[in-house]
Amino acid sequence: LIRKPITMPAQPSQPAQRTAVAVNGKWLAQPTTGTQRFAQELVRRLVLRPDLDVVLHVPRRAPLPGWLPAGTQVVRSRLDGVAFEQLALPWAARGMLVLSLCGPAPLLARRQVATIHDASPFRFPQTYTRVFGAWHRTVARVLARRANALVTVSNFSAGELAEVLRIPGNRFTVVPNGADHLDHLEATDPGLPADGSEFVLAVGTLAAHKNLAPVLRVLAARGIPTVVVGARGAGRVFAAADLPQGGSITYAGRLTDAQLGWLYRHAGVLVFPSRYEGFGVPLIEAQQAGCPVVAGAVAALPEVAGAGAVLVPPDRPELIADAVERVLADRPERDRLVAAGRDNAARFTWDRSAELLAAAVHSAAGARARRPAQRSAAE
Repeated sequence: LIRKPITMPAQPSQPAQRTAVAVNGKWLAQPTTGTQRFAQELVRRLVLRPDLDVVLHVPRRAPLPGWLPAGTQVVRSRLDGVAFEQLALPWAARGMLVLSLCGPAPLLARRQVATIHDASPFRFPQTYTRVFGAWHRTVARVLARRANALVTVSNFSAGELAEVLRIPGNRFTVVPNGADHLDHLEATDPGLPADGSEFVLAVGTLAAHKNLAPVLRVLAARGIPTVVVGARGAGRVFAAADLPQGGSITYAGRLTDAQLGWLYRHAGVLVFPSRYEGFGVPLIEAQQAGCPVVAGAVAALPEVAGAGAVLVPPDRPELIADAVERVLADRPERDRLVAAGRDNAARFTWDRSAELLAAAVHSAAGARARRPAQRSAAE
C-alpha cells in the first residue's frame, strides 16, 4: 500500500526523548477551508518541535507543501481519498500514534488522536448529502469510543459533541484556531468590487447552516455592495442553496490568502451570519486585519468573538442587514469594533494552539505506555 518514505536531507540531531507521531495528511489533497487551515498551521509547527518525531503520511496525488522543512519524513501512499485514510494509513502507521486534524480519521488505527471540529452533521443534517452526513456521524461515534484522545476547537463544540456522542466533555482537549496566519502576507488586490465603493464582505460555503443566502438576499434588495468569498462547495457535500445573482452581489469564488487579506483590510464590515459554528475562522481573521464584524449570536460565535463583534440573531436577516448598515454609517462604532476585535484576536495564535496540541499528543502516547505497568502491578 505504500512506497518507501521520502526522506529529505537530515536536520541536526534532536533530543533523545521524542514522541513519534504519524500525521494524517489527507487534507493536503483538499481545497483550503477552515478545517484544512487548522491542520496546515498546526502541522507546520509540530514538524519543527524537538519533542516530536513527525512522519507525514500523504495520499498518492497530494502535493507536498512548500513550508515542509528539510529532514521531514514523508510516506506517500499508492491510494487516495477514503481508501488512503481508512486502509493505507492505519497499515503504514501501525505501531505509531496517528494524529488526524481535518475531517474523519482512520477507524482501524489502534492508537490515535482524532479531531472532531463540530457537531454540525448531527445538529444540521439537512446541510449535507445523505451519504456524507451518515459517514461523518458514523466515524464520530466510533472515534468517540476508540480514540486515545479527542480534540476540538472550542468549549462550545466540546459540549455539543459530548451531548450528541454521549461521552464526558472532559474527553476533549480544546485547541482553538489561530488568527495570525495572514499577518505576514503582502496583500494583493483581487480587483473587487469593480467600482471601488465601500463594500460588505462575506466569507463562507454553501452549507445551509452558514445562512448566507437569506442575508445576501436582503443585502441585495437594499443595494449594498457585497463581495462573497467561497460560497461554492461541492454538490457531493452540501445540499443546494439559493443565492441571489447579479446586482450589488459579487461572487469572488476561491481567492489566495493574499487576496483575502486585502479584502479584510479594505472591507467596511464582515458579515458572518452563521446559525452554527464550532469556531468561525473568518471572524478572527477579520478582527486581526482590522475589519469590523457583524455575526450570528449563537453557537461558538459569542465565545470566539468576545467583545469585538456586533452579535445578531441569525434567523433575522433584516436585523443583520440593519446592523451592517449601522456599522457602515457610524465611524466611532467602527473604530470601537476594530480596536476591540484586534484585542480579541490576540487571544488566538497558532503557536499557543500548537503547544496545546503537543501536550495532548504526549499525553495520549504516555497513557498507552502506563497501562501495561498498571496491569502488571494488579496481577
